[in-house]
Amino acid sequence: MKPLTAALCLAFPALAFADTHSTVVDAPVVSTEPIVEVVTERIPHETCRKERVRVVERSRGNSATPALVGAVIGGAVGSVVGDNSHNKDIITGAGAVLGASVGNDVGRARRGDHVYYVTEDVCSVEYELREREQVSGYRVRYRFGDTIYETRTAYAPGETIAVRVALEPLPR
Repeated sequence: MKPLTAALCLAFPALAFADTHSTVVDAPVVSTEPIVEVVTERIPHETCRKERVRVVERSRGNSATPALVGAVIGGAVGSVVGDNSHNKDIITGAGAVLGASVGNDVGRARRGDHVYYVTEDVCSVEYELREREQVSGYRVRYRFGDTIYETRTAYAPGETIAVRVALEPLPR
């Protein structure tokens, strides 16, 4: 029957501890030492400065007036110049076209971009690295019987620590 019991204990580990009993006792704490780790934090802060910025305003001047005035003046001058010629109409038309071109160029030259400077805040985010110490747990030494044991806990236990003691009969 012993081989069957061993096989059952291997198949069902809970059966192996069927005769085991446990109890909780308070063991006196010998020492408690905090476990400290260094944590680095990135702390953002905004830095701003005044900066002179160039602003260019493009003029929209799409007026046809300078070209039209140039065409009228050019046509009138062409008419006067070609007054005694049998090609008067061609000279008048050429004067109008030339006058329109000159008027357009003059109008474009007068439409300059408006440039000025303003002072603006220019900001950027910078990071400062700060290190701080943080307690991540406690190394606790406690006495049970004549032996000192060590464990790690998330909190400082105080003067005693709860210890589970398993009682199991030994085979003879």
